[in-house]
Amino acid sequence: MEVKKITMKKVIVAAIVLLAGLLITLPTLANDLSTLVYGADSDVQGLSPILTNDRVSSNVTDQIYDTLFVRDWNTMEIKPSLALSYENPDALTWIIHLRPNVVFSDGTPFNAAAVKFTFERLLDPKVAAPRASLLKMVDKIDVVNDLTVKITTKYPFGPFPAILTHGNSEIVSPTAVAKYGNLMQHPVGTGPFKLEEWVPGDHITLVRNDLYWGNAPKLKRIIFRIVPEGATRVGLLQTGEIDFTDLIPTPLFATLKDDPQVTAVAPLGTPIRYLSFNFQRKVFQNLKVRQAIAMAIDRKDIVTALDGLASASKSIIGPKVFGYDPTAEAFGYNHDPAKAKALLADAGYPDGFTTTLWYGVTGDYPVVAQVIQEQLSKIGIKVELKGLDWATFLSATRKGDQDMFLLGWTNLTADGEELLYPNLDSDNIGGANRAFYSNPITDRLIMVARKNVDQKVRLAALEAANAALITNVAWVPLYDQLNILAYLNDVHNLVVNPNQSWILKDVYKK
Repeated sequence: MEVKKITMKKVIVAAIVLLAGLLITLPTLANDLSTLVYGADSDVQGLSPILTNDRVSSNVTDQIYDTLFVRDWNTMEIKPSLALSYENPDALTWIIHLRPNVVFSDGTPFNAAAVKFTFERLLDPKVAAPRASLLKMVDKIDVVNDLTVKITTKYPFGPFPAILTHGNSEIVSPTAVAKYGNLMQHPVGTGPFKLEEWVPGDHITLVRNDLYWGNAPKLKRIIFRIVPEGATRVGLLQTGEIDFTDLIPTPLFATLKDDPQVTAVAPLGTPIRYLSFNFQRKVFQNLKVRQAIAMAIDRKDIVTALDGLASASKSIIGPKVFGYDPTAEAFGYNHDPAKAKALLADAGYPDGFTTTLWYGVTGDYPVVAQVIQEQLSKIGIKVELKGLDWATFLSATRKGDQDMFLLGWTNLTADGEELLYPNLDSDNIGGANRAFYSNPITDRLIMVARKNVDQKVRLAALEAANAALITNVAWVPLYDQLNILAYLNDVHNLVVNPNQSWILKDVYKK
């Protein structure tokens, strides 16, 4: 057996961690080639895809359950999973043909009745699913036969196949719900792994599901260790106590890049980060003011402040999202402080003005806010920073208390409609549309993308809406997020998807 070389630096890191008492309860199985250990930043909310809506829970449930379809991240096409295909006999009807010979990990047959049960449970107001809105367009669900389900929508809804790739539409065992109730502690799916143990606040252990319909996972066990501190997770990775982790503080990423025993990657993702305005404020109703602010922004400075771990972009729809056209970058505004000052003067603000930039005190937002504050000061706009805890920030911006604000959107389905409709369509003012932005031209284009089942028509509408929103400075796109992931070199086939998800069934250690 090869003995891993441990440097003095790593011994010191391990000693610090041990002295902090953070490894007392954590199982130490990272050296077992049949076991993969992940360093999670927090515990799950629960293990039901219907009742949870957080990234940490999804990381676990995505290994236990399957969706009907998945997205091919290379081609952006919708591919089979539990469903083999779909057809549209008309704009309101989706006939979905299911994969045969699939069972849940409790032995329950997977069939059209299970799909109907899952989706009706997701929609049931008594269940109060946090993402019931995913299927709000559904009118009825009919079982045609064991392997065929017909879903009728209230109106044409083009992104429907993409919705069926979303983790919250994963299919659950009706038998398990009847036995256990909400599945928050007793998950039962058709996925490659199943729950063995959950010690709240400490770890979750999954084991191979021997009834899995696909190729058997090479791993026998996955352990999700809960380690809240990013620096501690990095130390545990470097000393071999965990096999992989993400959400790595950017200053520590360079350290991992230099570690010969670690592979650290940062591929481009779907999440966008942007600056926007409260369009209820008179000053921001002036296009020249918004253009001036867009021209004052130097994205290179922002990327530098983030240690290069971001991809500067002038497009609202990013490269990893359906609806992106590279020519959209040309509709954005280049950094030009002199022209920005002239535009402010033309708008009636030759000496600038004072405003407030709101942001949540989490992630990279505080750093980005400081860079923007400095950049806008150079064209005469005095920016007061207002950082709030995340929950307060989200509540206040929904009510319209803000002037300018920083925010982002992950876009789990990677469909541009999921980005534009919630955030920039007038239907959602006072909801996710925190800019209170309303434009009848882009509303119509978004609705074409939303209510047309012809994917080519949808693509053209999204491209046109994106160009119009960029030109009108509904948002100032700043950068697309890079999805940081680091793992030991003996881990293979570990890939983070653009929407920040990862599936572990094909991972192995060697």
